[in-house]
Amino acid sequence: MKRTMLYLSLLAVSCSVSAAKYPVLTESSPEKAGFNVERLNQMDRWISQQVDVGYPSVNLLIIKDNQIVYRKAWGAAKKYDGSVLMEQPVKATTGTLYDLASNTKMYATNFALQKLMSEGKLHPDDRIAKYIPGFADSPNDT
Repeated sequence: MKRTMLYLSLLAVSCSVSAAKYPVLTESSPEKAGFNVERLNQMDRWISQQVDVGYPSVNLLIIKDNQIVYRKAWGAAKKYDGSVLMEQPVKATTGTLYDLASNTKMYATNFALQKLMSEGKLHPDDRIAKYIPGFADSPNDT
């Protein structure tokens, strides 16, 4: 019993310590955060136009100083049922989850390359063969 209480106490402490590391987001307004509301309205109209001409959907969240100052969704979360265009598409909401599919590989690779460049370990003008010798197709590639 004492051992169980000890483990539960340690678990509670570790949960509270890890929770304290992350800031809690609170709701605010663009005006309070110093945003130009007219510019946000212009952006809103522009995004609406893009959706009207065929862009499937947009989900935007703006956070400043741990405060959510703007969140909105445009377009449809689902327009097709298989290959059939739906009569009533499912509207996108700020809670819509998007399948990123293979995009995560691109984002992870981009992040890793930028990190290596910022550390000076990789240079954009270097040939790939410098890092991966198997990529050298001809003597000029090395």
